[in-house]
Amino acid sequence: MKILYVAFAGTDQSGVHRKLAEQVTALRAHGQQVECLVFADTRVAPAPTDVPYTLIDLPGGGFGPTSRALAFLNCREAVEQWRPDVVYMRYPIYDAHVHKFVQQSPPVVFELQTIFKNEVPPEMAAFEQTWAERVLPDTAGIVAVTNEIMAYEIARAGWAIPGLVMPNGADALTIPFTPPALATNRADLLCVASFYPWHGIDRLIVGMAAEPDVQDVHLHLVGDGPTVPDLRALAEQAGLSERVHFHGQVPVCNLGAFYEHAHVAIGSLAPHRVGLRELAALKHREYALRGIPLVLAGGDADFPSTLPWLRQIVSDDSPVSPRMLRALALAWSNGARRTQIRLWAESHLTWNVKVPTWIAFLDACRMRRARAGEAAA
Repeated sequence: MKILYVAFAGTDQSGVHRKLAEQVTALRAHGQQVECLVFADTRVAPAPTDVPYTLIDLPGGGFGPTSRALAFLNCREAVEQWRPDVVYMRYPIYDAHVHKFVQQSPPVVFELQTIFKNEVPPEMAAFEQTWAERVLPDTAGIVAVTNEIMAYEIARAGWAIPGLVMPNGADALTIPFTPPALATNRADLLCVASFYPWHGIDRLIVGMAAEPDVQDVHLHLVGDGPTVPDLRALAEQAGLSERVHFHGQVPVCNLGAFYEHAHVAIGSLAPHRVGLRELAALKHREYALRGIPLVLAGGDADFPSTLPWLRQIVSDDSPVSPRMLRALALAWSNGARRTQIRLWAESHLTWNVKVPTWIAFLDACRMRRARAGEAAA
């Protein structure tokens, strides 16, 4: 099957670019012919290197009026030149350009990672909804990373649009198991992220302040992001500056030491702040492949709440108990036990596990559209 994969991803979104590269590589490894166009503005951040896709540099990244038109011109030219069987497009925000493209192109399947209206002002949400009502009737299928997102998109499609729930995956070859080298006199918690409100790190800092008798739990935050100044101020106000450590942005090649010393990994603790009950965060998958027990809030479509090395807490603004996390740390500090986490992750979270179902879905969307065309003729 010939697949044209289209994505709009800022060069500052390193996790998204890694996912795109892993998806393209996995599809090709499973015998698919894939051409991938990724639109980005390299003025925002340096472009990734050695990637298996074509990065098209556009001022505005394909979202400003001029670059938007140029991006979809490139897409139409790619369709004409390459004649794909199906176009797979990472959600681009529905608008007139998208509407025209789905009407004139081969079957188009969209991948969605969020509910757009929850993250934008009301006027932008209304604009997108108007175009969704026009785009979705001509869409061949939807791939969503959670059941919640899929249900929302189907509900507003106006028809039984074919759908596949496929949470994010990871590449076991690039994310190694990390043998633990843990301190024995304290519990070190780790979160690697670009910090936004939905990470909910404030819940943990408040929890540490609320349990002053638990003095042997330390929190390590690796990365930058808009909430870092507020988190730093909160830690100082709570008298936790010596136990909440801000390490800033760290090159990927230097993250190994942080994973080695992590007793527990911190996933997203506040998905409710973007109107979601569950997430499919890339970092949850990396933590599991590293062999680190983790805590997350709400839920993750790939992670059953019954996993013994997972603590799934309610998604609200209540404090998160460091005592609970210390107990989890002590129970899963043994390296042999942590290999169980890695083995589970390899059999449930990798692209090699997910790709066959994904390919079958895309092929079914292609065949369904072909049959509809024959019937109309």
